[in-house]
Amino acid sequence: MKIGITGQNGFVGNHLAQTLALDASIEMVPFERDFFEDPKALEGFVSQCDAVVHLAAMNRHPDPEVIYATNVSLVEQLLSACRDAGATPHILFSSSTQESRENLYGQSKKKGKELLAAWAKEEDGRTTSMTIPNVFGPFGKPNYNSVVATFCHEIAHGETPEIHQDSEIGLIYVNELVEEIIRLLAVDKEAGPPPGFFHTEEIEPRHFRKVSEILRLLEEFREDYMGSGTFPDLEDPFTRALFNTFRCYIPYDHYPAPFTLHTDPRGSFVEIARTG
Repeated sequence: MKIGITGQNGFVGNHLAQTLALDASIEMVPFERDFFEDPKALEGFVSQCDAVVHLAAMNRHPDPEVIYATNVSLVEQLLSACRDAGATPHILFSSSTQESRENLYGQSKKKGKELLAAWAKEEDGRTTSMTIPNVFGPFGKPNYNSVVATFCHEIAHGETPEIHQDSEIGLIYVNELVEEIIRLLAVDKEAGPPPGFFHTEEIEPRHFRKVSEILRLLEEFREDYMGSGTFPDLEDPFTRALFNTFRCYIPYDHYPAPFTLHTDPRGSFVEIARTG
């Protein structure tokens, strides 16, 4: 099975690509960002794929009109390449829970979904639109991918985050999202969806937390883990996911910590970490 990922070097794309690469039954079709500037390269890409996970998108920009135009254009270019190449890979589209809102990012996702549905109907294409909640995880881009990434970066660097609205938010850890995408791709290992197939997959949040609760946990990580090498209690799946996310933002020059050599008649040891 040959799978291509647009936005392969982005936050979710990189996690998905790294996981799929572990499956010997899957061949990854290389994708480069500049394929969208080269119609022939994009045609060559889609013509090789049994499935395309379309993750390439713009999340933030000072001008919302640029976000809308960019995201719609990326879908249009992908579908144009499919038409010109006579290719009908199963396209999995990363939409958002914001598609029902009035902001232009959400509207760009809604429009992309409509374009994909029309392509599936007119060209016997096959599409799945994934409605994805807020995603967090290691190597998310601060001030771009999620509030969790922003908070992690700020706290690890000694800054004080600001809470603008202490609401409860629904979240999914990036590894959990990757599992969902792989589940949707599994149908392609058999015959694949039928021609003209269009489906909306509502991916539910796995965790619901208030913004202040997330901030409190991160502040505890800074005090205990960065301060004394003490690991938190990691039995709770959300706490474990948040801790793994937080660790990647700790500055390199924070280490080594002031380790102490302990010696008695039995011998010597250095404590580098401890459980809570």
